[in-house]
Amino acid sequence: MKEIIGENNKKVNSNKNFNNGNLKCEMCLNTHKTAKIINHNGKNICIECYYSIKYPRNPQKMKDEIKEILNDKLNNKKNKTPYNCIMSLSGGKDSIVALYLLIKEFNVKPLCITVDNNYLSKGAIENCYNITRYLNVDWIVLNRDFTELFNETILKGESPCRRCSELIMREIWRKAKMLNIDVIITGHELPFGTSPFKKLKDNITMVRLLTGYNLTDEDRHNILKELPWKNPELGGYTTNCLVLAPAIREFYKKYGFSFEFNRICAMVRYGLMDKKKALEVLKCPDVPNEIYEELKKRGLNIKK
Repeated sequence: MKEIIGENNKKVNSNKNFNNGNLKCEMCLNTHKTAKIINHNGKNICIECYYSIKYPRNPQKMKDEIKEILNDKLNNKKNKTPYNCIMSLSGGKDSIVALYLLIKEFNVKPLCITVDNNYLSKGAIENCYNITRYLNVDWIVLNRDFTELFNETILKGESPCRRCSELIMREIWRKAKMLNIDVIITGHELPFGTSPFKKLKDNITMVRLLTGYNLTDEDRHNILKELPWKNPELGGYTTNCLVLAPAIREFYKKYGFSFEFNRICAMVRYGLMDKKKALEVLKCPDVPNEIYEELKKRGLNIKK
C-alpha cells in the first residue's frame, strides 16, 4: 500500500489495485484512466483535487493581493505614463469581463492591447471595439500572423494553445517594456497555484484578475448581458478564436478527447463550472463550414 501524507500528517490511501473498475473523482471529471484516484475522508477523489483541498485557493485573499498591486500603481506619483496597466484584450468573454471589473472596481486607467494573430474572429475584434468605446478606454491592435504555428500543430492533431498564448504574452510584454508599464492584466480565471500574479522578466507583473472573483460561467454571462458584447458563435467553448474548435476536432481524431480536459476539470474542481456544463464543453465541437472557409482564406487549410 502506497501512502501519501496529507493534512495534519494523516495518511491517505493510494494503491494501484485501488484503481479497479470505473472509479471516478467525486469532485471533478477525472477517472482512474486520467488521474490517480485516492480515498480521502471516505470520498474517491483524484490527486489534483486532493492537493486542491490540502492547499486551498482563497479568492478574497487573491482579490486583496490584486487590489494592493493596482493601488500601488494608482499611488505611484513617479509613473510618467498615462496608463496604470495593460489589459490583454482578446474580445472573448473572459477578457471582456475582466476589463469591465477592472474599470468598475479598481478605478485604474488601462491601455487595452489586442494581439490579432490573424485568426481572431471578426466578431471578437468588433467586441473589442465596442467595449473599449463603451468603457472609454484606449485600445490598440498588434497585427501578427501565427499561420506557421497552426500549421505545425493543428494539422498534426496537436494543441496550439500553449505556444500561441506564450507568443501573445511575449508581444504584450514587449509593448509593456517599451511603454514603461509594469503590470499586465489578463482574463484567466485560474491562478498560478494559489497566487493571482506572476513576475515576468524585467520586473513586469502579470495579474490574472478573475482569480479574485470565483465567477461561474453563468456569472460571467450575466455581466456580459449588460454590455455591448455579442457571442460570435464559433463552435465549441471559444468566443474569440477561429482555430480553437477545428483544433479540438483534429485532436479528437487523433486522441479521442479534448485537449481542454485538464483546464475544464480545474474549473469544475474550483466551482467555476458545473459537471453538466463541463461535459457539454468537452464534446467534440460542431464547427460551421463557414469557419473552415474563413480559415482557408486566411492561409490555414484544415479539412473538416
